[in-house]
Amino acid sequence: MADACLSPLASGDGGCRSHLPGHRMPRMLAEVVRRSPWGWRRGTVVSVSPDGWMLLECRDGALRAVVHAWHHADLADQLRPGAEVRLHQRGGRLEDSPLGLGPAALDGPAGMISLHVAQGPPPVPEPVGLEAWADGDEAVVIDLRTKAPLVLRT
Repeated sequence: MADACLSPLASGDGGCRSHLPGHRMPRMLAEVVRRSPWGWRRGTVVSVSPDGWMLLECRDGALRAVVHAWHHADLADQLRPGAEVRLHQRGGRLEDSPLGLGPAALDGPAGMISLHVAQGPPPVPEPVGLEAWADGDEAVVIDLRTKAPLVLRT
């Protein structure tokens, strides 16, 4: 069976099979997050400790914030201070978790890695005005039997 973890740490993580934040990244979740056009925050690795804790300085327009996050494996060899990364805090986020806390995905030199954010800014908000992108007069439905598109006028 193929390894379900996209992190290069899959073979060296002590056999941990957890998919909780800060552990293994399920392939499907990694693909969903990777294909998300928004929700990303650019950042730089400030420090990584052998116990899995790291500091990231994130930038989102005028916002500059430090994110304190954790991964169960030692990432010091894969993530060096100064490395450019992208952080996505909305991938597996629980609606009732406090702002700035919870699961996140880090995309950087070590690949896509699941993190637990212990402290940081709230996730990037959803963009506004998406309705303007959609044509309100038409809806497209595909007939699964014939695979032909059906245009429905509202």
